[in-house]
Amino acid sequence: MKRLVIGPNWLGDAVMAIPFLRALKAAHPSHSIGVLARRGPAAVFQAQGSADMILARSSLLADVAAIRRGRFDEAWLLPNSFRAGLLSFLGGVPERIGYATDRRGPLLTTALAPPARIGHQLRDYDALLRARGIEPDCDPPRLPISQMAARSAAEALETARLDPHARLALLAPGAAFSWTKRWPPDRFGRLGAMLRDRHWACAIVVGPGEEGLAREVCAAAGAPLPILGLDLGPIELAALLSRARVVVANDSGPMHLAAAVGTPVVAFFGPTDPGRTAPAGAPSRILDRYVFCSPCFLKECPYGHECMKEIEIEDAFEAVEEVLSSQ
Repeated sequence: MKRLVIGPNWLGDAVMAIPFLRALKAAHPSHSIGVLARRGPAAVFQAQGSADMILARSSLLADVAAIRRGRFDEAWLLPNSFRAGLLSFLGGVPERIGYATDRRGPLLTTALAPPARIGHQLRDYDALLRARGIEPDCDPPRLPISQMAARSAAEALETARLDPHARLALLAPGAAFSWTKRWPPDRFGRLGAMLRDRHWACAIVVGPGEEGLAREVCAAAGAPLPILGLDLGPIELAALLSRARVVVANDSGPMHLAAAVGTPVVAFFGPTDPGRTAPAGAPSRILDRYVFCSPCFLKECPYGHECMKEIEIEDAFEAVEEVLSSQ
């Protein structure tokens, strides 16, 4: 049996799909699993170890050709998009399992009504597994760190002249979905200054395209903070996050990576719902100030972004102390 999993599009969603992959592999260890995913999520699935092969997502026609070459017997659709259904159909996969969303029901052989989405996203795929007689994996996501990734993280700390034995706090001010998920960068900077004044080693973690955001954080900190992550892949980034005593982040890929390697997390939520996407598998503190319009899940705020602006710097600092004292 050869199974294809069409993976989620976002890094954090890929981390939350790890229990699904584990369950699929545990049910039939001898069956082959291939995962089609974008570069970032693909790195997560490769490192996690349940997948036997990774197919790099490309254009529609290239993806269809890759699926046809794989001669898969089943396709499991984790994204709810029409594209995922079309890929499995055009790829000639005999069994196509997914939720009947985005008008793709006729393309599936096992089409389930979508879940209510009132619980954590980790449980979104349980009904798919049970529809095929597979028991879900209820343990939190876990991401192993290779020696190579650990070396890259150590080199990044050394280049930044950060003491590997110091109390390290990493600030992750980005969020790929939209600026609306971001706690204001000037507050990240002022929090960094507060931590530094209390003898923390503090650095900023950002990804490609977030250089300007990092500069805003540095400017607000009053003195330069090391900027890390621009030259690291997802697993190297996870290795770096594993070296921290605490990670302060928005609802984002780095937040989920940190939790998956067991690092305590302080996370800001506003337009999204921590009941759906809170970090799992590590000590955490959630900071939110839900107002009348939240969670809105919007990429643009029609009001004043109060859901994030009402979270004060002192709240974040106290949350850092609380999450560490709870260990």
